[in-house]
Amino acid sequence: MLEIVSYRRTVMGVLILQMWFVWQSRALDPQASSYLRTDFTVEQGLPDDEVNAITQTPNGFLWVGTDGGLARFDGKHFAQIRLRAGISKELPVSSLMTAPDGALWVGTGSGLAYIPSTAVDYFDRSQVTIYHPGAGPSDRISCLLIRDGILSVGTARGLYRFERGHFVTVIPDEPISIMDQTSDGHLLIITGRGFAEWDGSRIMRHPGYPRQLGVHNDEIFEVHEDRKGVRWFCTGSGIARLVHGSFQKLAPYKHSADSATFRIYEDRQGNLWTNNGSGLLRASNKSLERVALGVHARYMYSDMNGNLWVATASEGLLRFTDRAFKMYTPADGIPAANIPMAVLSAQDGTLWVGSNCGGLSRFDGNRFKTYSEKDGLLNSCVWSLAEDARHDLWIGTWGGGLFRFRNGRFTQYSTQQGLPSVVVLSLAAAQDGSLWIATTNGLSHMQDEHFHSYTTADGLSSDRIVTVVQDRVGGIWVATDAGVDHLLGVRFMPVRGARAEGEVPYGPLKEDTVGNLYAFSLVNGINRIQDNRLISVSGALQPAGMVEARDHDFWFSGRDGIYRVAAGDLRRAELNPDSPVDYTSYGPADGLATRECTTGQPNIAITKDDKLWVGTLKGLAMLDLRRRLNRDRKPVIFMEEVEVGKTKKNPGRELVLDPGMAHVGLHFTVVDLASPENVRIQYRLDGVDVAWFDADSTRTATYTDIPVGVHAFHIRASNGEGVWDHEGIVYNLIQKPFFYQTVTFRLAAFVAGVLLVVGLYQLRLRQASARLSARLEERLAERERIARDLHDTLLQGFQGLILRFHDAMMEIPERGHARQLMETALDQADEVMAEGRDRVVSLHPSFDKSGDLAQSLARAGAEIAIGSEVKISVTTEGQVQTLDPVASDEIYCIGREAMVNAFRHAQGRSIEVEIEYASWELRLRVRDDGRGIAPNILEAGRPGHIGLASMRERAERVGGQLDIISGRDAGTEIELRVPAANVYRGILVESTWRRLWPHS
Repeated sequence: MLEIVSYRRTVMGVLILQMWFVWQSRALDPQASSYLRTDFTVEQGLPDDEVNAITQTPNGFLWVGTDGGLARFDGKHFAQIRLRAGISKELPVSSLMTAPDGALWVGTGSGLAYIPSTAVDYFDRSQVTIYHPGAGPSDRISCLLIRDGILSVGTARGLYRFERGHFVTVIPDEPISIMDQTSDGHLLIITGRGFAEWDGSRIMRHPGYPRQLGVHNDEIFEVHEDRKGVRWFCTGSGIARLVHGSFQKLAPYKHSADSATFRIYEDRQGNLWTNNGSGLLRASNKSLERVALGVHARYMYSDMNGNLWVATASEGLLRFTDRAFKMYTPADGIPAANIPMAVLSAQDGTLWVGSNCGGLSRFDGNRFKTYSEKDGLLNSCVWSLAEDARHDLWIGTWGGGLFRFRNGRFTQYSTQQGLPSVVVLSLAAAQDGSLWIATTNGLSHMQDEHFHSYTTADGLSSDRIVTVVQDRVGGIWVATDAGVDHLLGVRFMPVRGARAEGEVPYGPLKEDTVGNLYAFSLVNGINRIQDNRLISVSGALQPAGMVEARDHDFWFSGRDGIYRVAAGDLRRAELNPDSPVDYTSYGPADGLATRECTTGQPNIAITKDDKLWVGTLKGLAMLDLRRRLNRDRKPVIFMEEVEVGKTKKNPGRELVLDPGMAHVGLHFTVVDLASPENVRIQYRLDGVDVAWFDADSTRTATYTDIPVGVHAFHIRASNGEGVWDHEGIVYNLIQKPFFYQTVTFRLAAFVAGVLLVVGLYQLRLRQASARLSARLEERLAERERIARDLHDTLLQGFQGLILRFHDAMMEIPERGHARQLMETALDQADEVMAEGRDRVVSLHPSFDKSGDLAQSLARAGAEIAIGSEVKISVTTEGQVQTLDPVASDEIYCIGREAMVNAFRHAQGRSIEVEIEYASWELRLRVRDDGRGIAPNILEAGRPGHIGLASMRERAERVGGQLDIISGRDAGTEIELRVPAANVYRGILVESTWRRLWPHS
């Protein structure tokens, strides 16, 4: 019990000391400006400003344990991780540990939580397991360590080893505050009784250490063994090293609030970080280096990118990063105006800087020396710089014209000497030793101190010349506020841009080492000049300056920052305009005081020692290009959360939407702790988006009325270094359909529609057939009336006349010539009478009332063949159908006419009649074995006879087709085909299979 009381007093003492330090200065130490500090508090989404633990999982996420619970950080946003369901307040998280397999152990005030690796990418509370070492204080986790798969758990009442799901007591009934481990597996533990070492089987207390360190037992706060085997002790008097059995105390080492150190941490690079009353320190073998004043660390952690994260008691989470850019200030000799407009690297390695109304400065490697009016530079508003082949320095000013600096003296050239304007914006030292000068009132060519000016009268697109440059083959190019021009002979010719471009102002023109000439514009971005045309390279960047490094990377300066484009990426951007260009953006997070660069020419340069110099609105910036840049790290892209309607849930592997879901929010993220402000994200939903869209700061894509089906949601992104993952990830969205949107319903609707059309068609046919039948029945009745009238009147009258003429003939002598004539006339009258009777019979319906066509034709054939040896047969194939009476009569008449013609004219021995009832048509065939029909008769008919023509007319009336095939002495075959819809009372429906295989 006394040990617990002592432990509590120690902890309370530490907290009181740390709270006492909070009032001190919180600014960065001016002597340690190589580090940049970023603060994250509840305003940025942290659950609580009291941070206790930090770790990083292999997927890149930073996990932060606070008094308000657990949070996951992607570099941009904090996501609260709720370990307990249905409870609004989360338990305080005191410690975190990442397992080798990527799982996460979370120590809380009420047990130990285990988050498996499968739930780390997409957190799933159902996979979390809670373990309890014991009850009461034993369940309050204070620290965690893992080695060789064995987890050591420090609690408020003892040390435990967690193996195979069970806790094994190592140190019982003793509060554990912090522990570390050595290379040989020993545990270095701070307990309620002071420092102790566990070798795996026994506890070693080292009672002499406090006396040697000059502190009490409870004033050793942490012990750490570095990678070289040296042990570091954080004590109430400062920090000490145990080397070869003796302690080395780092100054200042005294028993005071300012000297007491509480934590020590070794980062991935081997740097040792600690803290005392003054703030955050970096420890070396002999001394302590101040990093940040007023920062009192509870915990420190170095992530995969080398950033140092610091947990504090009340200031939230802090991030310290190395400053990439160094800013030069008036303390370094820069003019007080500190607006460097032009930056030039001379051939001898000297750096020259021209400032806006601050003069001309020369850098000697340590400090700047400035020339101004007192030194002969009569106008100190320097706007442009150039060096010629004689190593003379030329200075263009705003308001003072042109100056030459040679042998420490300045010579001025202005309008009195022929310069068209006192404002010089750009200079180009030509290969022949002359100088080209861009002014606001035209272009001037200075040769042997004589000026020749060019204006719009000489072909220039504008008199305001922004840039002049000479390419490697001697060509002169200028950019104006209306376009780009090229000198051909003595006149300038315009460089053509896009047809709809019009007059576009262009800024600097720059040539790379392989001869590509680039033109920059705030409107069109980067363009390349080829064959006197402007070819678009990338509209994503709007540079104001460019320089090429030794590795052929391009460095650009612009209004919105400094950019690096790797060698070859500009060409790839030109060839594939739909793909984003890879570039790294630099801004305040990299040490720049501002993103906006100045517009002097040139405003960016690289000196021979591989240092990049850029003029910005808040000073001169320098980047050492010899620093290793991490260009190959792919961005880590995740679907973080989905929102359907007003319900948020984990994304899972895919999202299935119920029918009618009208609002879907897709929240995604890219994990980048180093430069999250430079991360760029694009997304596209197949079937909805026609192009890639840039994600805004919320990293959310919102869709309404997603079409039915499976849609792939593509996300691609760049990391903080500008390296794009062009493939990205794909997340599937499945929109379920309503019943009426399913394929089954649409197919059923289609079939129903087809059946309806067929039904309507059949109904139409039946109606047409009924109307046709009515008309034919009327005609049939008329024919019957005509036949009856002919039989009862005309034929009977002819018969009476023939009898009377016969009686008259009998009065004429037999051998008289008149009698012979009379007999011949009467014979012809009998033939006419017989043919007339046949015609009357054909007008009268002669088929059976039952509609049996075969029976009717058989009876007609029997009547035709009476008294002769000709054999007439009638056969039937297929299922006999009920026929339309009108159509049946027409078919009967055609068949009877065919039999009559065969009987009278063919002189054959047999006549065969075949009737075939097919499902789609009725076929009637009449064939004989006679002498055939002559071709001329087959084509035009027999003179005085209308039999063949009548058959064709009847076939046409029933919508049929009549074919006659005949050959000399080969007989004749007459075939009639009538569609089923025209002749059948009930239409048969027969399968295609049946039609193809009629005998199957």
